[in-house]
Amino acid sequence: MSRTLDVYLQRDLVGHLLQGDDGRMIFNYVESWLGNPTAKALSHSLPLRKERFTQKECRGFFAGILPEQSQRELVARNLGISARNDFAMLEEIGGECAGAVTFMPAGQALQESTHRYRDLSDQELVDMLKMLPRRPLLAGEEDVRLSLAGAQDKVAVKVSGSQISVPLGGAPSTHILKPAHERFGGLVFNEVLCLHLANAAGIPSAHAEARSIGGIYYALVERYDRKIKQTLAGTEDERFHQEDFCQALGIVP
Repeated sequence: MSRTLDVYLQRDLVGHLLQGDDGRMIFNYVESWLGNPTAKALSHSLPLRKERFTQKECRGFFAGILPEQSQRELVARNLGISARNDFAMLEEIGGECAGAVTFMPAGQALQESTHRYRDLSDQELVDMLKMLPRRPLLAGEEDVRLSLAGAQDKVAVKVSGSQISVPLGGAPSTHILKPAHERFGGLVFNEVLCLHLANAAGIPSAHAEARSIGGIYYALVERYDRKIKQTLAGTEDERFHQEDFCQALGIVP
């Protein structure tokens, strides 16, 4: 039986991602988006057109949104799905992704702009850091739909002052939290130092800092694809779309 995900860019419905009976994915832009004079393509590899994109054409972009290697295997195991099923994984964790793309079950509207978060106490943060190697991206926790590419332990969080919170549903995050890795000593400090060196050399780089809690070090990296926007009701986090070079070239991870 075929299944469909609605694909949003910011809050605009731009297309449908379908999985056919044979398990293959197909993507198409919706007519309303193609007729929008301000419409933008999801990817350089997915230019605006009426014709559908085959799995060979679209998998590079969509698979590039998902975690890789052992992280992908663990996420799939925790969710009870196949690690090779990109569609099923996007269905489960494609709420808050890199860039401004969000995946929703067909016909299910995006949540209102009043985003929801779960505040973490110091002990809950320690527990989460210890759990990440076994439960990457917190996949499988109730109402948590976070996806980040790469093979490193990490999770997307919202930081407001000294409070760290977990986004729920499709709520936007502001930072990426990466705990120390037992196999690679100094990984946290190396990443933060390199980003600081890049900025000092005049190369625009994400702001990052090394922190510790409960004897666990972690890097807290500000997301470059999120900005704070001023609204009549106050402030809210705005997504900015981006893709990596593999996605732009249609190369599967």
